[in-house]
Amino acid sequence: MKKGEGKMSGTLNPRELLVIVPAFNEEQNIRRVIRDLREQAGVDLLVVDDGSSDGTCAVCRELGVAVARHRVNLGLAEAVRTGIRAALREGYRYVLQFDGDGQHDAAAVADLLRVARETDADIVIGSRYLHWDGGTAGKRAGRRLISLCIRMACGQRIADPTSGMRLMNRRVMEQFTASAFCLPEPDTLAYLIRKGFRVVEIPVTMRERLYGESYLNLPESLRYCFRVMTSILFLQWLR
Repeated sequence: MKKGEGKMSGTLNPRELLVIVPAFNEEQNIRRVIRDLREQAGVDLLVVDDGSSDGTCAVCRELGVAVARHRVNLGLAEAVRTGIRAALREGYRYVLQFDGDGQHDAAAVADLLRVARETDADIVIGSRYLHWDGGTAGKRAGRRLISLCIRMACGQRIADPTSGMRLMNRRVMEQFTASAFCLPEPDTLAYLIRKGFRVVEIPVTMRERLYGESYLNLPESLRYCFRVMTSILFLQWLR
């Protein structure tokens, strides 16, 4: 992994943080994501190309970024797991999941790492809604229901349980590689909190996606919300 020359490079220890960028057909967005991470964060970077059919992988190689490529689309969970395995092999202390669609702000990376160091948290979540209850009415309702389920299951309020910006330490990384149950999803957050892992949130801002559309349309969002709440409230009591 090549270290960038950005603003944070002087504050990082060798092999401290690897940023994992899961990407599926993000050719139009990935260039900006890589540029921002290099210029504003200066971290080691791995793009996991999850079976893209466009030029996502070619753009990454053109820019000299390390790429792990899936031959077929395996989904977000396996893309994150691939990145975590690479981080463990290379001896990194932390990984940060960072979306490839351009919505995450690379300037927040320094704050996430600082909080992890200062609090000894196992997971630090970049929260869009810690101090602001935004989004559409449907998204607010779904988020509140999932947050309520997590609080009922483990006693902790998570304001932004669906955030895709999560920094994790080696303890969590090892859980992800040891158990297929561990996924980058709200039900895994509830499970880990119940098992004694420390999860904290810090406020971050998100940008609008410039190109492409989220796969979570209204029907998919409803199915997702139902599945996650079912897992938190029922399936986890069996574990």
